[in-house]
Amino acid sequence: MTLSRVLGVGFLLLALYCATDPFKHSAISEFPDFETYKIELSPWSDLPAERDRENLLQRSEIKFLNQIQGPESVAFDPLGRGPYTGVADGRVLFWNGPFRCVN
Repeated sequence: MTLSRVLGVGFLLLALYCATDPFKHSAISEFPDFETYKIELSPWSDLPAERDRENLLQRSEIKFLNQIQGPESVAFDPLGRGPYTGVADGRVLFWNGPFRCVN
């Protein structure tokens, strides 16, 4: 058996293992109802260049400096409700629609 054949068989076995995930090592194995959706991306010509030619970030204005403090984290529950966020005084707030927060 040649080295290329051994490597080919090894690669095939590795691909089969990754495709079937027999020991449930995949990060998504705990979500059996997970569905994927195909999305249409914009053509490359519509995407911005990797360089900011107008230097917009350098000309930006900092608003509310030292006036407000944002959340440390934002989370959603397993049912998709939320977001939940912690605030400086220790409370956890739940966003319940426009203009409503629930403690």
